[in-house]
Amino acid sequence: MSVDSDTAWDIEYGCYTDVGRVRQRNEDAAKVSPDLFLYAVADGMGGHRAGDRASRIAVQTLHDFLSDSDDPGAGPEEDTVRAAFMAANRNIIEDASGRPDRMGMGTTLTALIVKSGRYLIGHVGDSRALRVRDGVIEQLTDDHSIVAAQVREGGMTEAEAKNHPMRHVLSRCMGCEPDPEVDVLAGEVEDGDLFVLGSDGLTGALDQELMAETVISAADAAAASKDLVELAHEKDGSDNITAVVVRCTASAAGN
Repeated sequence: MSVDSDTAWDIEYGCYTDVGRVRQRNEDAAKVSPDLFLYAVADGMGGHRAGDRASRIAVQTLHDFLSDSDDPGAGPEEDTVRAAFMAANRNIIEDASGRPDRMGMGTTLTALIVKSGRYLIGHVGDSRALRVRDGVIEQLTDDHSIVAAQVREGGMTEAEAKNHPMRHVLSRCMGCEPDPEVDVLAGEVEDGDLFVLGSDGLTGALDQELMAETVISAADAAAASKDLVELAHEKDGSDNITAVVVRCTASAAGN
């Protein structure tokens, strides 16, 4: 159900992460900052602790950049989101420069900003932003991977992609090139919208319909994020698993 400009919004959120069954450390990072209307997930890559470093730099730089913007209370515009991603990319590259132990470190970064009935999503990599609206789940972001590109171009089916040996090879990531293309999506929020941000340890383990059922049936957003991660751990658990859930509820202004 769409709402008008006089609507007030209650934004409820949850964030949960788990190292999984196989990995020795968690290279995922998440950032939740209600004051900035910011919710973000990053999935790092690189050896010798470099992946977890890259993901932490990404989410922290994003937070700091938006916090230092001219009017953080107003919520950022699309160009500001792109600039924040570029700042994060520069910081990752600079941190790795001249350090062999950090060579090749990079990360995905997917961020959601919800403010005044509008959402913005910034995205690089194969972490995902999804939305459940009226019981129907939709993936809002495109995976920036070699295999996903072939699926979009009709060269491979979804079933073939699911078990392809190169399914985790990224075509775009933070820290891997000086000027990565950043996807920025914008839209209107509707009453009852549920947004899910997840690393591929989550989205690779659970099909989207099960994700929708899980978040809809959860008591609140915090329970939804934990339920998603625990379910992914039970079904797979071969990767780090992170979920951020944001629930948007409309009410008449002044009520």
